[in-house]
Amino acid sequence: MKKLNIDLNDLYFFVQVVDRGGFTAAADALDIPKSRLSRRTAELEKVLGVRLLHRTSRRIALTEVGSQFYQHCVAMIIEAHAAEDVVQRTLVEPVGAIRFSAPEGMIDMILSDLLPRFMAMHPKVQVMTQITNRNVDLVEERMDVALRINSQALENSSLVQANLCSTPWGLYASPSFMERAGEPQNPADLAALDALVFGMDDEAPAWRLLNQAGEEQVVALKPRMRSDNIRLLKKAALAHMGVIALPRHVCSEDLAQKSLQRVLPDWRPPSGQVRLLFPTRRGLVPAVRAYIEFLKAELPARIALLSGEN
Repeated sequence: MKKLNIDLNDLYFFVQVVDRGGFTAAADALDIPKSRLSRRTAELEKVLGVRLLHRTSRRIALTEVGSQFYQHCVAMIIEAHAAEDVVQRTLVEPVGAIRFSAPEGMIDMILSDLLPRFMAMHPKVQVMTQITNRNVDLVEERMDVALRINSQALENSSLVQANLCSTPWGLYASPSFMERAGEPQNPADLAALDALVFGMDDEAPAWRLLNQAGEEQVVALKPRMRSDNIRLLKKAALAHMGVIALPRHVCSEDLAQKSLQRVLPDWRPPSGQVRLLFPTRRGLVPAVRAYIEFLKAELPARIALLSGEN
């Protein structure tokens, strides 16, 4: 876009002079000195290289080019007010688009129920949802809010982290797999069983397990499948392919239907911490603030309901 050589304030001053019939009335309305207003209009004419106004001691009149220029200035001011109104509306009520990132394990069982409720409450809000298990760069990818489950606090201290609740994890397998492989009696027995492992890093896969007494064991795994897609891994568990570590809320229906069962119920991976991440607390538009408050109020109860032991 070509750089403007004129001061847009001068266009506003020019319109005021024309609308109010002279420099004196315009200066009074704008509460600025008449000499300044006259000087700015003269400077505008100098920059444009044309005369916009015919001046006499009693009145002013638009030149032919000044009349055409005036129409464009009026249109510009109308658009400027409209642009300001757009911003002001977003500061008064939730309106506009929210860019939101969440892990896949949160969508099917939790957010698919909550998101329609939020959108029904705020009909002027659009939610653009990115489903990914990676840690997105909120600033680089222009995300307003991200939902994450981590066992430890995130290192990026520049982000605001709102802790919502914890979600218990467990070890699960299909009854058919456990009948074929045999029930493990202690964590060490898991090393001999096929494991379905979340994550694709190069480290040797292992599960860190805790019991109610606070004892810890780390078990090296024999992965039958590794993936960064938790739904694929759960389907593999349902297909009797191995033992899987999952958040309780991801498999609550499968446990109720007895298509999955707990493995080593006295031992479990550390609970995950459900967090909302957003770039800053300051300057949040009402739509984003309303969404954050909605998730804070609704998500912990939903997770607790799905994570309840049978």
